[in-house]
Amino acid sequence: MVFWSIWAQAQVQLTAQVDKTALTLDDDLTLTVKLSGVSGNIVMPQLPSLPAFNVYSRRTDQSVVNGNVTLIFRYTMVPRFVGKATIGEIKFSYDGKTYTTAPISIDIYRNATPAGATAQPATAQINVSQATPTAANGTHASAEPQAPTADSFAHLPPLEAALAHRAVQRAGEPFFLIAAVSDKAPYVNQPFSLGVRFYFSQNFYEAPYQKPTVSNLFMEEERSVEGTQKIGNTLYHYQEQRYQLTAAAPGKASVGPATVRYRIGSVPQDLFDRFFGGVSVGPEKTAQSAPITLYARPLPQQDRPDSFYGAIGSGYTLKAQTDLQKVPAQEAINLTVTVTGRNDLKGTQNLEFPPMEGFKIYPAASSAGTSTGKNGTLTYYKVFKAVLVPAASGIYTIPPIPWSYFDPKTTSYKTLQTAPINISVTPAEKSESSFSFSGETTAGNGFQTLASDINYLKMTLAPEENLLERFSHLTILNMGCAALLVLGLLLTAVRRKATPGKKAFAVAKNELRKPASCQTISDALGTYLQQKFGLTTGSLPLKEILFGLNQKGVTPATAESFALLWQRLEAERFAPGSDASQSTARLAQQAQDVLKLMEKEARR
Repeated sequence: MVFWSIWAQAQVQLTAQVDKTALTLDDDLTLTVKLSGVSGNIVMPQLPSLPAFNVYSRRTDQSVVNGNVTLIFRYTMVPRFVGKATIGEIKFSYDGKTYTTAPISIDIYRNATPAGATAQPATAQINVSQATPTAANGTHASAEPQAPTADSFAHLPPLEAALAHRAVQRAGEPFFLIAAVSDKAPYVNQPFSLGVRFYFSQNFYEAPYQKPTVSNLFMEEERSVEGTQKIGNTLYHYQEQRYQLTAAAPGKASVGPATVRYRIGSVPQDLFDRFFGGVSVGPEKTAQSAPITLYARPLPQQDRPDSFYGAIGSGYTLKAQTDLQKVPAQEAINLTVTVTGRNDLKGTQNLEFPPMEGFKIYPAASSAGTSTGKNGTLTYYKVFKAVLVPAASGIYTIPPIPWSYFDPKTTSYKTLQTAPINISVTPAEKSESSFSFSGETTAGNGFQTLASDINYLKMTLAPEENLLERFSHLTILNMGCAALLVLGLLLTAVRRKATPGKKAFAVAKNELRKPASCQTISDALGTYLQQKFGLTTGSLPLKEILFGLNQKGVTPATAESFALLWQRLEAERFAPGSDASQSTARLAQQAQDVLKLMEKEARR
């Protein structure tokens, strides 16, 4: 929507245009200023004070049509607060006269434009007779405007209002530096803002800046902002550095003075003068802000929930999700819990995951950061991760996970909870390997022959006995041979029974000499327990495995050593540490020691 301002000398044209006159805090606004009918060295139009907006980008374009030059200045702005705002007169001085545009009204809403609000109001236009040229110094012939008071900034956020009011108190000075905070009585760990502004109404050259020192506060740079503010008849430009502060401990805190050292002067636009001493500057001067004293309040202990980890503010969101919702037993599930909000979360403590029936929990390292929206607003987030390992098959539920924060506006704690997540756990797909010493064979049709106990009779007439056969009828000799045969069978059975256990220990010991990973150690232990004691680690919970070892003669102390080793192996498999090679070798040695103890105790 275009707002026409002035036609002068039949050639000079100044227009101002905004892409919308009703927007929300999540939107941005583009102000376009067009200037045509001028020649020579052109200066940029002078923007008014814009306390309701932050100007984040500027761009200048030029077009030439039939020899006429048109300059286009585009400003992208983001609203700061809800309410009615005004883009004041935009000025341009040319040939001893100053031309101004009409003010533009903007409606800023919190979330969405309410019903009945006009997104694009009708065009306003000022005729030539309404234009009021001013003197070259930029003053109007009309009555002198009154200087704004503290009540003039009541509609601004606390920090902007404090900065603007302090600037009014320094009116008349061509250069000054001020500082203010958004809250003089914050809670411990509550983020609040510090703004330091350098105001100037004249050109200057070289202005190194020294940031303030702080006591009992943590300070982090946020962003830099530029703007203008009109005080009386003087239009000031300012450059602002914004910081985020948090109090470290209850009690007194302070912000020291910031300093800017500057020289009055300017750098000429002509390239020749830049190289050959065309810069004219005065002596160095210093602008300093006043120190600020504040008091940090402790957080209330009453009604403080266990799920409070230090977050302060409002508008937080909490969600949880898993990478899988159907998984075999003993396989890992990745659980991610994410907190987002408008306040920094890096200083908060890590989330403690509650016990979850059916799962072993292995928390992983958390991470924090920021993301930038389309309008330049920052969103802070913190991500907590854990590895869940289901022990057995079934349907399990990850319960709601609580996370609390303190709201300074209501001076109370509030708790968020994630939605429950159902997990379907199927039986373990991996089966334990085993060895067979019974000589059984497979028929190839799905059936396995274990043994045979039927001997068929031969249905033919026996031939007449010969000498050897007659000799075999001797009773004493037959009894002796039968005894030797029985003894041989007994020795073979005993040997077969002892061989699996002995070979199981030998195989496991060989696997544990140089294991490739913790998975190799787990497989070696599982195979040993299967062959030695008939215990299957793939389907039995650890509690039942320990009960089975106790029934097989393993002492409680050795069983406890095995339990600790097994838990460490699972922790390394699902949440590995930084030095995996040393950890694997150490666990392999512990596994060998535990197996030696089991071997000794099993022989008793």
